[in-house]
Amino acid sequence: MGRNIIIIMENVIQIMEEINKGKNIIFYNKNIYDCYDQLQDDYVCIYFNEPTPVKGKLIKIINEITEDDRPSLNRKTIAALKEILIKGLKYERLIICFNHFDSLTNKSVKVYQSLNSLENIQFVCSFNKKFKKEIYPFYSQFELANKEEYEKKTVKDEINMTFPLYLFIALLCFVIYLKAASSLYMAFILIGAAWFSLIIFRTLIFIGGRP
Repeated sequence: MGRNIIIIMENVIQIMEEINKGKNIIFYNKNIYDCYDQLQDDYVCIYFNEPTPVKGKLIKIINEITEDDRPSLNRKTIAALKEILIKGLKYERLIICFNHFDSLTNKSVKVYQSLNSLENIQFVCSFNKKFKKEIYPFYSQFELANKEEYEKKTVKDEINMTFPLYLFIALLCFVIYLKAASSLYMAFILIGAAWFSLIIFRTLIFIGGRP
């Protein structure tokens, strides 16, 4: 428990430093709520576990920063809601925090990108899965906080997917060798085929990388 608190505090210190530089922060496989809970003492912060539907999230932001729950907001367009949000925020800094960055849609990412174009609105997010290529322009505006952890996970996944492919290629070469061999002794054929396929397998591992 003590170690978890230390990790959270380290994340918050790192985030605050980057926020003060005007940057957005994103984490891989982390719950942003823990950071939000610490950041809200120093900033105007809004937290969502899910970033969609975007219209509902804009209404939530407006209600929280203006402390005025207006049912009429549901009838407003997204463009109108953004204007109300900007006017209500004025020049105060707003930090929008949400998990599941990977669940952003084409529509929602455009809205969040337009908010991000404002100097006083920044984001702290997290993702767990790969996301659509349409989201990458927005993702490129973030600093990945735990980059080493993400790279280790990515390399491990690539190795786990590649090994079965290498084994398949090696076995295929084994079969081809058996069909092509013209030796008089079946034992030599089998040994030679096994050795040949093993060489192929080890060569592919060497080229593709090891765990």
